[in-house]
Amino acid sequence: MIFKQSHFTIKRLIAVILLLATVGCRQKVDWTPPDFEQKPVVNALIRSGDIISVKVSLAVAYKSQTTPEVDNAEVLLYVNNEYAETLEYIGDGFYQSELVAQEEKGYRCEVTIPGYPTASCSTHIPKHQSIVKFEHINKAGVDEEGVTYPAVRLTFDNVPDRLIYYEVVIMLINGDYVRRPELLDVIDPVLLNEGLPIAVFSNELIEGSTYTMTINYTTGHASSSNNSGWVTTLYPVQVELRTVCYNYYKFIKQQYLYEQSTGEPFLSVGATSNYNLHSNVENGYGIFAGYSSVKSEIIDPNN
Repeated sequence: MIFKQSHFTIKRLIAVILLLATVGCRQKVDWTPPDFEQKPVVNALIRSGDIISVKVSLAVAYKSQTTPEVDNAEVLLYVNNEYAETLEYIGDGFYQSELVAQEEKGYRCEVTIPGYPTASCSTHIPKHQSIVKFEHINKAGVDEEGVTYPAVRLTFDNVPDRLIYYEVVIMLINGDYVRRPELLDVIDPVLLNEGLPIAVFSNELIEGSTYTMTINYTTGHASSSNNSGWVTTLYPVQVELRTVCYNYYKFIKQQYLYEQSTGEPFLSVGATSNYNLHSNVENGYGIFAGYSSVKSEIIDPNN
């Protein structure tokens, strides 16, 4: 049996070669970063059923190598606009609550750092929608290099008369290691309507109380045996259906565009970015968003 990397690795290598070949044809552009106003940065993704944790830092100027750690902030948490508690500092810029986040509740955070205006942000955690059925398709199609690729087919609940935002997270499980695969050949009309090859979407086009979505993906590896053609290497797979707030939806979409434009992974929520993407923090930067989720069973396509 022969193994190889997927066609995506080859395409990236070709893209790098072409980029290097054209570097000599480019002119140097003098660019001065705009004036920078340092502000508080507040980041939190609040999941229903988890302890609430908030990362507080200070925004840094373009290409700054260090991030100021903030250990003297006052972080107040409000639930449904009523004061709940003052979060405790636990190190590395993180402030933690004693509360467990709950669905259909609003959370507001007020962060005061000495010398800066109070930063304020809020979110509402939507009610989860359930997974009705989960299937795995081992051979959903063949790519341009003749390698088969798999897909997941997910049927989930929907409320047609209410605008809801979702994210489908595919998880490949290899022992203790879990990773997300790269989506491939988006064909679902709801995902196509979003205009990006990621599984973050609204129910704008979904009319019924349930919806079935097919998502093609690649694991990044393929094998061939006895000249039978290249087949994507499969791993046990599980999906998570997240029902997310609007700010989560906006942030993830802009995060993808950022990664594509720079070629560098965006810093995870909880870290300070040099770039101001979608933010819902007043008097500051960052993202304060919430979601609820359910997970499917684990399917092993190799059995």
